[in-house]
Amino acid sequence: MGNYTFACIMVSAQIDVTGLINAGFDTCEKLSNKLQLSRKGMELFVLVLRHLGYISLENNQLRNTDLAKQFLNKNSPYYWGEVLLDPFGIYNVNHLDKKILTSLKLEYELECKGHSVTDMWQHDEMDNDSAAAFTHLMHSQGFASAVSAVQHGAFNDVSTLLDAGAGSGTIALAFCDAYPKRKALLFDLAPVCITAKEYIARFNKEEQIGIVKGDFFKHDWPKGCDGICLSNVLHDWKPDTCSELLGKAFTALPSGGSIFIHDMLFDETSLTPGLFSFHLFMNHGSQLFSATELSQLLENAGFRNPLQHQALGYFAVISATKP
Repeated sequence: MGNYTFACIMVSAQIDVTGLINAGFDTCEKLSNKLQLSRKGMELFVLVLRHLGYISLENNQLRNTDLAKQFLNKNSPYYWGEVLLDPFGIYNVNHLDKKILTSLKLEYELECKGHSVTDMWQHDEMDNDSAAAFTHLMHSQGFASAVSAVQHGAFNDVSTLLDAGAGSGTIALAFCDAYPKRKALLFDLAPVCITAKEYIARFNKEEQIGIVKGDFFKHDWPKGCDGICLSNVLHDWKPDTCSELLGKAFTALPSGGSIFIHDMLFDETSLTPGLFSFHLFMNHGSQLFSATELSQLLENAGFRNPLQHQALGYFAVISATKP
């Protein structure tokens, strides 16, 4: 029945139940009348959302819980709607069985406009609309953990942070919010930087965050930063490619500088990391890495003293230092 629960959350984002309750449509009757939907169906739909923790019932009135306020409120910085609206059809239940079988044949199919998203990244062929959609999606998915990572002190000793493969700049935004006198740079493809600039303006970080447009496979990485973060980047690539990227980070850092890998960690004893790793395999032929595997990749690139820092849920930051 898990397919139904996730689909209900997706529909909740599509019809903006959280926003309607905030606007005073706080009974099943009011919701069904406003949306011109079945009253009985709405009662059962709301019951599911109550069991999932997004709605509470108090004195016969519906209330948004803290979970809904954080992740289903369009005005929240942690809004997950960009994931739940599913612009790439990633979670199409009717298609998942075919997608699983296709990926097991070593054919990967996260596509946009008929092209492999992985190839579009690697060959700098991402158009502006595709880049914007993917950047919004990844921001929704990663910002809460980025804030948690910064709050847990992973970046305490960094003065200037390079957010490489930055997307919206989740790590840089969280870093600069926590440390108003420090600076950050975003480094990503030109179409992605267009959307990143919007996020920098939204968070009023124009004075702290700069943007460098470039392909981190082909171009030299910006220097002058004492910290480099790869946030939700390495999981999209096979180990050899990850080693290539870590080598470029090593070259860009000064002696004593630090590398940070922010990602979900693979743990074969837990279902969620296993599912997400399989999801990455289906989309890119890639995988999650465990803390041990990331530490080994970092040491092979020349970094020393790998450490693990807490982030949100299954996410963590693995840091290491350039001698």
